[in-house]
Amino acid sequence: MSADGRTVLVTGTSLVALPALQQVEARGFTLRRLQQDEITGAELHSALRGASGYVIGGYEEPEAEHFESAELLEAVAFVGSDYRGFVPGWRRAMELGIAFSSTPGANADSVAEFTMLLILTLARPFLGSVARPGQHGLVAPEVMSPAALELRGLTLGVIGPGRIGTRVATIASAGLGMRVVYTGPRRNLEFESAVSAQYLGKPELLGVSDVVSLHRPGPARGELPEIGDVQLGQMREGALLINTGHPDLIDPVALHRAIELRGIRAANDGLRRTPSWQGLVELGPERFLCLPQTGFHTTAADLRASSRAVEAVCDVLEGRDTGFSVENPRYREVRHAIGRVVRPPL
Repeated sequence: MSADGRTVLVTGTSLVALPALQQVEARGFTLRRLQQDEITGAELHSALRGASGYVIGGYEEPEAEHFESAELLEAVAFVGSDYRGFVPGWRRAMELGIAFSSTPGANADSVAEFTMLLILTLARPFLGSVARPGQHGLVAPEVMSPAALELRGLTLGVIGPGRIGTRVATIASAGLGMRVVYTGPRRNLEFESAVSAQYLGKPELLGVSDVVSLHRPGPARGELPEIGDVQLGQMREGALLINTGHPDLIDPVALHRAIELRGIRAANDGLRRTPSWQGLVELGPERFLCLPQTGFHTTAADLRASSRAVEAVCDVLEGRDTGFSVENPRYREVRHAIGRVVRPPL
């Protein structure tokens, strides 16, 4: 146990790298592991009891009530960038004076490369024809796959020209000879210069793109999906739709109709366990390719992101200014103002 009993909770099975876990104890804190990726609300309540720090390395989505009941909690770090999409209670945490950090850019290369893998897999559909062992040797299934596409000369539409979107566009344009168009809340001149991209309104982008790739943050609660019936109706027939952002960016019911009626094919990094998602998965991977969140998960990205998250939490608990992003830098003032438990820094 650490000198003053402070505990740092780390969740998840593999996202937080061993050197990052060792860093918690090396800096004098007690490490508490919850080695699960799928965590119930009750389990998270119990695990947060008495914790001063919390590194979100599982697939749980902490609610406001989790932060409200964790009276000693001073610092939280999300191992990733889109905390607003995956941590519903983030705003309440900040209202309570809990320092909140994320790790923007740490896994950008990993997600961008995975995005390209999904694009290529849909463009050259082969999963249904993969050879497999059979009773009398290898068997190559005779599956009628959608027509294969060459990407050179096709148009990639990027929705969200941030770090990941820029990397995807760079690979697509410089490496594969694709034309790039993009949309977002405003023009991004740096993005345009880097990849010779053209800014379009979303309806126009959807109408001209052969491949649409989503890279904006996840929707807030109550916000409509980025891609629903209207947007799918604006896309070209047979276009490819790639989502390596939040699962809720796409309306699954509308997507199912578009796949069936307009020949759109889609790939999604992340899934929901609902009947509408099950219906999409049953279409088969050459029409709807779906995986549990995978794109961010490489050895190098895990080490970068989890080390930054742990360092940010430990810095806050030690009372020093963290070298990494704290989304609410006035957390100490807020904490004092509302009378929440304040422990002296180490």
